[in-house]
Amino acid sequence: MKKLNLIYLVLIGLLIFTSCSSDDSDLNNTNESTIEVTINGTDYSFNTFTVVKHFEGTANDDQFPDYFTVEARINNQSDIIIDFDVELGYTGDSFDGTIIGEFNLRTNSNSNTCDYFGVNIDHPMINVTVNNEDEFIATFSFTNNYGGGCGNDSIFGDEVSYTNGSIYIDL
Repeated sequence: MKKLNLIYLVLIGLLIFTSCSSDDSDLNNTNESTIEVTINGTDYSFNTFTVVKHFEGTANDDQFPDYFTVEARINNQSDIIIDFDVELGYTGDSFDGTIIGEFNLRTNSNSNTCDYFGVNIDHPMINVTVNNEDEFIATFSFTNNYGGGCGNDSIFGDEVSYTNGSIYIDL
């Protein structure tokens, strides 16, 4: 009887150890989408995403390239939104609309919507390191004053400076 009790104790101990071990590994391997960026000196963490994939093209199809669009929010709120589109498969620096077609910021404050458009920005510093059907990884830092016509009514004024920006999107 003592041997049987010892065997039960060992089995229960192994079950507890195994279940705790798998929980720890799940926590360490989470790859949740996020955009971390400092905008005009304030840190923001975007954690709610809508990604729309347009992967209908064929390999090296310049006429209808594969792309996806991203809309990022903070805790699913609508007061600050980043949206952009990405041509699938390309990495490196994104200049003059290559890789990233647009990088826009929209603010909604006191019924006042302000749009900061990232179209035709002179050399935005967006460096794409991974861009495939599974994930998108990039860093960015640039200033944008195109289209921010809200002036003092916007939380950002007429100019938006992005620094220390990092993007991880789990597609």
